[in-house]
Amino acid sequence: MKVARIHARIKDSRLDYTHKLTTQLIIENQTIVVEDLAVKNIVKNHNPPPSPPGRGARGVGSDANWGELVRQLEYKAEWYGRELIKIDRYFPSSRALL
Repeated sequence: MKVARIHARIKDSRLDYTHKLTTQLIIENQTIVVEDLAVKNIVKNHNPPPSPPGRGARGVGSDANWGELVRQLEYKAEWYGRELIKIDRYFPSSRALL
């Protein structure tokens, strides 16, 4: 029971933070652009690129609750009359333009 309470507390604090963050982002911005990430593929990547300790790609995918963040942004953008744009995961956004 103690472990279940700790897990519930962690879940609730993450959800609370996600709600506060998404509300702040929606209120402060007219348009928000997010990339449609394949979080499952990020987590499955066995050879992630080098990154600072504790900030690997796996942590981003599984710990950050990306799907919930985007879901909340979608419904809050509609609620507040803002624009949310989802960029396709294969869009070459990080490539240098010639």
